[in-house]
Amino acid sequence: MRVDLRRAVRWRLLAPVLGCWAVAALLLGSSARAQTQADRLYLSYGLSGGGSLEAGGVHVRERRSLELRVPLPPLVLGRTYLLPSVGYETRWIGADVPDVGPGPVERRFHRIQLGLTAIRPLAPRWLLVTGVMASTRTDFRSSFDLSLDTSWVAFAMANHQLGDAPGFGLTFGVVALWPFDKLPVVPMLSLTYNRGPYILEVGLPRLTLLRKLGDTVELGFVGALDMQVLRTRFEPELQAMGASYLRETQVRVGPTVNVHLGRDLWLSSSVGLSLINDYALLDRQRDSLEVPGLDMGPAPYGRVVLGWRPGRPRAKAQGSRPAP
Repeated sequence: MRVDLRRAVRWRLLAPVLGCWAVAALLLGSSARAQTQADRLYLSYGLSGGGSLEAGGVHVRERRSLELRVPLPPLVLGRTYLLPSVGYETRWIGADVPDVGPGPVERRFHRIQLGLTAIRPLAPRWLLVTGVMASTRTDFRSSFDLSLDTSWVAFAMANHQLGDAPGFGLTFGVVALWPFDKLPVVPMLSLTYNRGPYILEVGLPRLTLLRKLGDTVELGFVGALDMQVLRTRFEPELQAMGASYLRETQVRVGPTVNVHLGRDLWLSSSVGLSLINDYALLDRQRDSLEVPGLDMGPAPYGRVVLGWRPGRPRAKAQGSRPAP
């Protein structure tokens, strides 16, 4: 009985930070591909359609991505919980460039992310969440430069439970970035609702609306913003312009279905449309070179996610009360 209540308290403390992790991961350039904020460990594979760019008659091929996120065991220091995490992503991007040659120009990028988050309860309904994350991207072909290939983010947020029962909360705070593209500090606000048959998550970088059909199926709609800033080897013509980074921006929407496989494992699939597929060339200071004609237009996409969503433990003894 005591063990069950202790695990319940731990889950209640850790669950709100998942949304904060997703926001910070996006601001680092990750796509935060978990299907819901409750998916703690997941393996994701995505496929996005290609299209044509007006600039130079370039044709972008199908883009693929594979991402793994693994949370490490938490550390407990008094009333403070420390959550280390590690993530890995690989992304394939290819394009047919008429001026380069008959073959496609292909690049494969890798991202390795390490993070540490601290959670501390301040009041019965309040949590303070702070943390820092480092993300390194490389194609393992260019010379590695710590200042150019590594990004840092620090965040401080507060989570407030709305109402007496868990499952409805508001998270707000600020996120600081280095290096940054436009703003060094970004405000953050997200709302989560998970009661009864509905799951609603509204905020940046994701919108999720799901309807539970029993305990094994969830149907609904998801939307996500995905932004990547990648340093790569450009052709001599683009190097002469001062291009050092490629920024890719996608906004995806579509229906989704989640199926419970058992033992806290969920299989999620989504097929929809990338409404925005924009590219930009950046210099070494991450300022845009303002090259026109790099908007690819809408394209189809599909994603499959295998996730681990630990359920909330329930006390087995009759008449037990939730831990404070």
